[in-house]
Amino acid sequence: MIPATSRLVMLGAVAAFAVLALGNGLDRASARNPDLARFVPGFLAAEAHRSTAATALQAGDKPLAMAAAARAVASDPIDPRSTALLGASQLAAGQNVKADRSFRIAAKFGWRDPLTQIYFMNAALNAGQPRLAALRIDAVLRQAPNFPVRDMLLAQFEATPQGRAALAERLALRPAWTQSYLQHASMLELPALRARAEVVGSLSAKPWGCDTVSPLVVRLVLAGGPMEARQLWQAHCPAAIPGIADPHFAALPISRPPVPFEWNLVGSGDVSAMPAGQTRPDATGLLVRVGGPTAQPIAWQMLAVPAGRYRLNWTAQGSDGKSATGAQLSISCTPTGRSPVEAAALPGTKGQFQALVTIGEGCAAPFLTLWLAPGSDEVRFDDLALSRL
Repeated sequence: MIPATSRLVMLGAVAAFAVLALGNGLDRASARNPDLARFVPGFLAAEAHRSTAATALQAGDKPLAMAAAARAVASDPIDPRSTALLGASQLAAGQNVKADRSFRIAAKFGWRDPLTQIYFMNAALNAGQPRLAALRIDAVLRQAPNFPVRDMLLAQFEATPQGRAALAERLALRPAWTQSYLQHASMLELPALRARAEVVGSLSAKPWGCDTVSPLVVRLVLAGGPMEARQLWQAHCPAAIPGIADPHFAALPISRPPVPFEWNLVGSGDVSAMPAGQTRPDATGLLVRVGGPTAQPIAWQMLAVPAGRYRLNWTAQGSDGKSATGAQLSISCTPTGRSPVEAAALPGTKGQFQALVTIGEGCAAPFLTLWLAPGSDEVRFDDLALSRL
């Protein structure tokens, strides 16, 4: 017997699949006007009957759905879409034995029909065979990576360790729906995002790269899961390091959406900022000049580290190599928040500073932001480091 939850998934697939059930030309016209169906050949009339069945099923009209699906089977008995819609309508009506028979007949005509795949996906999950079920969902998503009820189907796998492992096996092959799996995570809530991150994180033996996982990482942070986002980032981004990323601004990205665990330029007409390496190949750091009347935020990144006390070190030098005045580091709960740390210049150095800071007070994953007051001198930020006390 198919449980109620599985029937809901099947009906959801039918509702989403309804638009795919329409045929072409005269057949679409017959879908709008069923009386036209009698004027077209049988195999074309089957399209109209399939459309009627899918629409009726979506509307909850089970008798009409079964009648129309039966007519579709009679008109074109070898098309698996007809038999699959009959099975779906029988399943909706609680006729599980008949539905199973219809879907098995549909499967004999080929496995490209999504409804048939989804039915046997559910059957495999109910039988405790998640790996077999994963083959079915993989087949559906390879045909349609953005299948309308994709997340509803995937949630059945992501809800259990065995299901997540089976899903990871398919994703390890990098199927066509990989990017869709990562990029469309914006529609999920935090528990579902965490499950999805666990699936992707288990594949870290062959990292996917920073750009590939960044959509899911960003969504995790926005949903309130910065620690899980950081773990996923470190698992798949070769450039990720503990503590402060890119301490010398050697890989500062200029034109791309913000990623929490890299430096992100704030952007302002009063600010000029560029990597020092653009002026001299052996130079490091970020060169900044600020005009206008007030201090400006320059760049930020998120510090998703365990709560506790840390030592923060950095360099802020003017063009003369001496300690820069007006340069500050801030740790706050927003990217452009301003809560300057209490810095002390290190004796015997030029422009090197240190501060003792507490992470985890006020927000679990605060932002480190560079600030600079206006002035005619250019300032170089460099050598940022965060170490646990």
